[in-house]
Amino acid sequence: MAEHRQRPAILVGALTGRSHHVLLAGGGHAHAVALRHLAKKPPSPGVTLTLVAPSTHNLYSGALPGVIAGHWTADAIGVPLEPLCAAAGVSFVQDSITSIDAGANTVHLASGNTLSFDLASLDVGSGIRRLDIAGSDDRLVPIRPIEPFLLKWQKTIDKARGADTPPSIVVVGAGLAGIEVALAIKFRLEEEGFPDARVHLVDAGSSIASSNSPTLRRKLKRALDRANITLCLHARVQSIDAGSVSLSTGETLKSALVVNCAGSAPHGWIGESALATTQGRIDVDPCLRSTSHPNVWAAGDTSYFTADPLEPAGVFAVRAGPVIAENIRRWSQEFPLTQFDPQSDYLKLVSLGEKKAIAEKFGITVEGGWVWKLKKAIDFSFLREHSLPARN
Repeated sequence: MAEHRQRPAILVGALTGRSHHVLLAGGGHAHAVALRHLAKKPPSPGVTLTLVAPSTHNLYSGALPGVIAGHWTADAIGVPLEPLCAAAGVSFVQDSITSIDAGANTVHLASGNTLSFDLASLDVGSGIRRLDIAGSDDRLVPIRPIEPFLLKWQKTIDKARGADTPPSIVVVGAGLAGIEVALAIKFRLEEEGFPDARVHLVDAGSSIASSNSPTLRRKLKRALDRANITLCLHARVQSIDAGSVSLSTGETLKSALVVNCAGSAPHGWIGESALATTQGRIDVDPCLRSTSHPNVWAAGDTSYFTADPLEPAGVFAVRAGPVIAENIRRWSQEFPLTQFDPQSDYLKLVSLGEKKAIAEKFGITVEGGWVWKLKKAIDFSFLREHSLPARN
């Protein structure tokens, strides 16, 4: 059942006397930043805002490898949404969106409730691409949603402590996320006293991190080799049985856990809506408005920036936050909207399990412990800025 906090949300048919209702769908990076900006400078009087999110905390994905590796706990990387909402005068509803009718200005929730809106901004993130693998329903664990994965990861560690043989883990997908996860898993298992633990990184492609620079790929390959992670390229997972994984190459791998990092995938209900989409993401113009329904906006992995398509990266969601806040204020005053101007290059930071990381920007690639400290400082600076104390 949905939990309602602060001012009640505007339900369909409710007589509120309010002239404009803005619905913030999802508590991702863009909306967290937007809430902080709206708290400093709210929209015009007569505008009510509601945030709908499935959890009271949004786990900051950039710091997830540190949780997997055991450098910090999941509690340390949660952005508490309720205090941000309270500071901005925004109602909070804990629920999940199951569909949107952009023509009727309504969203349907998992609780069975329906919310109406005059303007909706969607920042619901993405899931992980589903793999069609025999026997994988319960054994293939996607890296997102983060909370269920972390529960499964902790259970795997607990079970390994009582086993006679060291654990073997399979990670599917050798993009940056899969590499970070594999390295973090290997580091954590060694720290737990399993130096002989095996980690296999499986990908159907011919190289790791294929969309990245040759220099970055070489450094990542060396990191995988140092960690003694087995790389299985040109290989697909054919089936998953209790304790083993069968590959298209004919090889069978023992596995206590199979982690799906095979790339992001948008939520199905977006593609099922009347909104114009590309690859399941909402087509947006330079002002982040839907190209088919301007009463719906989108940011982060939820959006497809038609003016200059962007790769999925948290930095673009963070940069979209101030634009969303400013445009809500402009929309409420019927002023022209401002445009989102994404940076042409951004700092890539890849953690290596141990307290080392790789950074790359403007074609320059560096590696070391100081890069890990830089990444940690950036991640926790964001968390501190958006972690307001709860109000009693």
